[in-house]
Amino acid sequence: MSSEGIQNSIIRKVLDSKDDALLNYLNQLLSEAGEREQYILSASEEKLISESIADYKTGKVISNEDVTLRNEKWLQE
Repeated sequence: MSSEGIQNSIIRKVLDSKDDALLNYLNQLLSEAGEREQYILSASEEKLISESIADYKTGKVISNEDVTLRNEKWLQE
C-alpha cells in the first residue's frame, strides 16, 4: 500500500473511532513524532565514534567482566 493509501486508511479509522483513549493516544503519539529532532554529532563526537569502531574492528576491546573486575580492584585500593 502506498503512503497515500495508508494515510487515507488511518484517517478513515480515526474519523470512525469513538474511543477517546485511542484518539488521545494517537494525538500524543503524533505530537511527539513531530517534536523529535535529529541529533547532530560534533566533530569530537564523530572522532570518538570512529576511533571506537576502529578499536572494535582491530580487537582492542575489554570485556564487561574485565572492566568490572578492574573497577572492583580499584575501589578496594
